[in-house]
Amino acid sequence: MTNLNELNQNFKTLIVSYLIVLGIGMTFGLGYVYLTSEMNPTGMVEQYLGNNDEWEPKLPKTTLDLVSHAHDHMTMFSIIFLSIGFIFNQNSFIKGSWKKILMIEPFLSIIITFMGFFILRYITNTFAYIIMLSSGLMYVCFYIMLFVCLYELIFIKN
Repeated sequence: MTNLNELNQNFKTLIVSYLIVLGIGMTFGLGYVYLTSEMNPTGMVEQYLGNNDEWEPKLPKTTLDLVSHAHDHMTMFSIIFLSIGFIFNQNSFIKGSWKKILMIEPFLSIIITFMGFFILRYITNTFAYIIMLSSGLMYVCFYIMLFVCLYELIFIKN
């Protein structure tokens, strides 16, 4: 098994370029979440249950909205975490159980986060706290994997 720092320079450059663009894309996604919900439970509840604000009204999400949102995000996030997981698996810094946890946990968070929006909308708005915890954990795993891979690819010489 080849570690990231042992790859040829062309392949390293390709992976570094991919990881940088992926990191920027994920960061813009976080920015979008901030702009639409202010990254707090109240903002999230308003985003999915709507509000009565006459200046900036928001309608409650329909089942169709939720299904479309879940489908798009679960599919894309799965591909994102599969690709970064393949790359991260080759790092030489984090090994054993921690490596496995960082690679697998995001898939659990994807399910909890995006299925959680149905629970938030139709059952209880207190599920916003669980959604925030699971999505936060997903992003923490992403950025750990991203920075470990970039560090090894850029700074560690074979």
